[in-house]
Amino acid sequence: MTPIRFLPEAKQELQAAADYYDSEQTGLGSALLGDVRRACRRIADQPTACRIERSDVSVRSLARFPYRIYYRAQPEEILVIAVCHRRRRPGFWVVRT
Repeated sequence: MTPIRFLPEAKQELQAAADYYDSEQTGLGSALLGDVRRACRRIADQPTACRIERSDVSVRSLARFPYRIYYRAQPEEILVIAVCHRRRRPGFWVVRT
């Protein structure tokens, strides 16, 4: 399994989303984090199975929440570039690539 590393901005986005969901309903932020963990395991197991969004950046949608994980599969690691809502600020993450 390929190790996964999050850019600091991606970590902040994920934490902000989890905090928001927890403010809406206790435990919902933890559910989001669990969904992200499951998606990351699938990415690590099969990094090339997801759709390529742009250049060498792939994208995987979460199962339960309206979020996507944008990542770059590298030989030594998977680099998560962004964790973002499907409908907010499309393409903002491109400057990170």
